[in-house]
Amino acid sequence: MDWRRAKSVLIVSFLLLNIVLGYQLWNEWRERLNTAVNWTSLPPETLQIMRDKNIQVDDNAKIPTETPSMRELTYTFKQRAGVADRDRKPISPSPETRIVFDEGLGQALGGIIPELDRYTLDQLGSREGAYFVFNRMDAGWPMFDIHLNLFYNEQRIRSFTQDLVEIKPSAGAKDQQVLSATKALAKVIERNLPAGSVIKEIRLGYHGEIFEGAKDQVSYPSWRVLLENGEEVYYVNAISGEVTTENGDAAVTP
Repeated sequence: MDWRRAKSVLIVSFLLLNIVLGYQLWNEWRERLNTAVNWTSLPPETLQIMRDKNIQVDDNAKIPTETPSMRELTYTFKQRAGVADRDRKPISPSPETRIVFDEGLGQALGGIIPELDRYTLDQLGSREGAYFVFNRMDAGWPMFDIHLNLFYNEQRIRSFTQDLVEIKPSAGAKDQQVLSATKALAKVIERNLPAGSVIKEIRLGYHGEIFEGAKDQVSYPSWRVLLENGEEVYYVNAISGEVTTENGDAAVTP
């Protein structure tokens, strides 16, 4: 046996192994660093409140960095989703729930549900074991109050309810740069969140109070803050900074 050659092979093998392990450790360190920078970007006083009130953040939650220019939306309802079981429109044959997560949704339900391509799945706003929530989209942003709901059981989609709206020109509305997610989240943490809360998501979209009987409705650029328990949903007006709260069921249930 050529021991010199065998020794060289072992040395090279160990070097390659160290390189691979070092690369893996570097990747893990970088991911942890990114997460730490994400949340430590909050003001020190906000982080102290989080520690004092034991407010935590879900491992998958991220603080968005975008601060686009947006304007308020004016819209009218063409159809409102009902709140009773009788308002649900049956879907037959009932497709499997897995189509919600792949490209088969449009093919299976596009001929049944109007304007389906204008809605996007709101997975964190959905209710596991009961229904999927889809939000009407405008210019790439979700309208948190305008829903398409797919009700299911036994892994089959059985029925749906749907809000249909027409977006109208907003007279005099101007684009304004929105409040950063960091500032919006700091407001909610400091003034609203109860002790022990776990933040599940912060997401930018549109939200506004719906006035029954009014022809025109207005929705404002808003940050939505979801908690793990689903009991309350917080909205921060991304222009004025005003915070409003909704019951979690009221926010997502048709």
